[in-house]
Amino acid sequence: MIQLISVNKQYGQDIAALSDISLEIQDGEFVFLVGPSGSGKTTLIKMLIREELPTEGKIFFHDDDITRYNRRQVYALRRKIGVIFQDYKLIPELNAYENVAFAMEAAGRSDRDIKENVPYLLDIVGLSKRMHFFPRMLSGGEKQRVAIARAMANNPKLLIADEPTGNLDPDSAWDIVQILSKINNWGTTVIMSTHGSDIVNSLHKRVLRMEDGKLVRDDYRGSYDEVDEFSLKVLSESKNQAGKAALVQEQPKPEEAGTTEQTEQKQPVPAAPDHKDEEQAVQTQEPAADAETKPVTKASLKEERKKGRTAKAGSDLPVKSDKKSTKQTKKRKISFSTKKRRQRIRKNRTARWKKRFSNPLKKKLTDRTANHRIRLKKQNLHLKNQTWPWEQCLNARLRKPQNRFAEVAGWHGRLF
Repeated sequence: MIQLISVNKQYGQDIAALSDISLEIQDGEFVFLVGPSGSGKTTLIKMLIREELPTEGKIFFHDDDITRYNRRQVYALRRKIGVIFQDYKLIPELNAYENVAFAMEAAGRSDRDIKENVPYLLDIVGLSKRMHFFPRMLSGGEKQRVAIARAMANNPKLLIADEPTGNLDPDSAWDIVQILSKINNWGTTVIMSTHGSDIVNSLHKRVLRMEDGKLVRDDYRGSYDEVDEFSLKVLSESKNQAGKAALVQEQPKPEEAGTTEQTEQKQPVPAAPDHKDEEQAVQTQEPAADAETKPVTKASLKEERKKGRTAKAGSDLPVKSDKKSTKQTKKRKISFSTKKRRQRIRKNRTARWKKRFSNPLKKKLTDRTANHRIRLKKQNLHLKNQTWPWEQCLNARLRKPQNRFAEVAGWHGRLF
């Protein structure tokens, strides 16, 4: 997955941050990066996320040389890598939910994915009840958990943690490490730089130790130091216990041989089983099996029903006839929901009609045509009730009136 080949980094001519680093990290590994302050751990992490370029050497991520990436390729690379910083780097104006969602929005994820994944990520970290808390309302361990959830927002292939337990108490630090180990069990590669010797010694993962910019030690299932004090104590105690056990086995006691023979003689012989009792038990069980009821079928149920009908016919009780009763059936009761539905339909229907006929423009037009018809019927020639000229022309053309109105106007049934 990651391969570094002869990587060197110099600041000026005198300061060598990294010198001749060559290593390879496989998919799904959990790697501890240990060493004193100023040994080059942070510089190596910055090169993996392409924040800095090496002076010499090459860095490969999935067989691609990231030292030759342009700006667009660097953005795509950082979406595949999740980073957890020591100082959290949370946005103070956003709450925990919005800090995680912001990373997904920047990666171009849809709103549907954000709503589904952000509560799930905060639940993994143990902050489902504090997703609406702002960073000032959270403790140091809770802020670091939000940072882990933000780093896992885009499902990265590589997770880099730069001293995530440096500012935390031992209990909170152990919780963070357990979350990271859980993420590693899901298949994500984890690189964690730390100064906590207890954490490294308890997990027994791969350990890379750096000193003065050089890779000093690379141990699989290693410890913080080459051989720590706890392991020395365990080895010394195991050697002492093995020596005592060997001495006890070499000197067997003579009394034990005699006691074993006596126990073998005193063991009672098991009696032969009596077959007569078993035969009697089987005979007693056979009539019980015959007394069991027969399996129920449709034919048997029909026969029982017929028997019940004949028994009722012989008794004084009234028998229900198979024919349908000639009585008038009662009206079906209308449920409350159907009543409401019908009322709603009527209400909507009246609203539609009101809307249709309450248009002021249509009302004006209808009033005008009605008045015009009244005028034509009365053949009123007063100027107060006179209609518009275009209406007069239209009526004269269509009806060809032979009345006083047309004669006074001087048209004589012609328009033009």
